[in-house]
Amino acid sequence: KPEEAPPAVESSELMPTEELDATDGTGSKLELVKVKTGEEDEECIWKAKAKAYRFDEGENEWKERGVGEMRFLRCKETKRVRMLMRREQIHKICICINLSEAAPLKEHAENAKAWVFSGMDYSEEEDATRETICIKFTSPENAKLFKEHFETLGGP
Repeated sequence: KPEEAPPAVESSELMPTEELDATDGTGSKLELVKVKTGEEDEECIWKAKAKAYRFDEGENEWKERGVGEMRFLRCKETKRVRMLMRREQIHKICICINLSEAAPLKEHAENAKAWVFSGMDYSEEEDATRETICIKFTSPENAKLFKEHFETLGGP
């Protein structure tokens, strides 16, 4: 004789339908936690919203790295400048390149809002990897400002 299916269970049997309300003082008390980002000793010199791509040499194609604010950050102590981009909403670093280790900018052949460069990227692992990056901005004006800051802040 085949096994019989278990009897159906109503959802009200699994979960109480009591409504929780944190305003009456019974809810969890959460403490504010300070998060260290590693950017505390840096000043933001310039920022603009952009989309980042990296070139995958194995598959010979561009792969999206993330959307967020591309920023130039200067260390207050050493005065070194790095490019940093965090993904929107999750704030995970998708680009972290010291400007002194970046190759010269190249114009994107098909898009006036984008620049291509390579550099040692510290975003994925503790050991840097050489990546070819394409940064596409929301406007040609922001792309032009990126180029100006890249060159005046110490890029090659």
